[in-house]
Amino acid sequence: MITIGIHYTGTIAVVDVKGKFIKGQGGHQLQMLIGKVLTAGTNRILLNLTEVPIIDSMGIGEIVRAFSTVRDAGGTLKLVGLTDRVYGALHMTQLLNLLESFPTEEEAVSSFAREKKARGRKKDNGEPAK
Repeated sequence: MITIGIHYTGTIAVVDVKGKFIKGQGGHQLQMLIGKVLTAGTNRILLNLTEVPIIDSMGIGEIVRAFSTVRDAGGTLKLVGLTDRVYGALHMTQLLNLLESFPTEEEAVSSFAREKKARGRKKDNGEPAK
């Protein structure tokens, strides 16, 4: 059985998934929760898979669907806490080329702050200041 919960770290929604993410377990629940988070105005989302020991093609498909939904809403979805087996499955499907992943929630949250600073900087175009 899978359980999915949510908590917030500042303006970042952390979706906590616990249990085997396999066929018939929680896909619809994850999509509904992602939809509610986006509707509430939060578009920076971490998917915490620390307590997911195994994932199958259905679970991977649900992550792809969540990623697409968040991206289409102008947001960012990142992964945190991949176990060895989950990492292997996501690496094999090349999903990790699309999604950033981090070992800890703190590192993932910090990555959002770095993105915001990088977007706020003006590029130097080589022209002298006026």
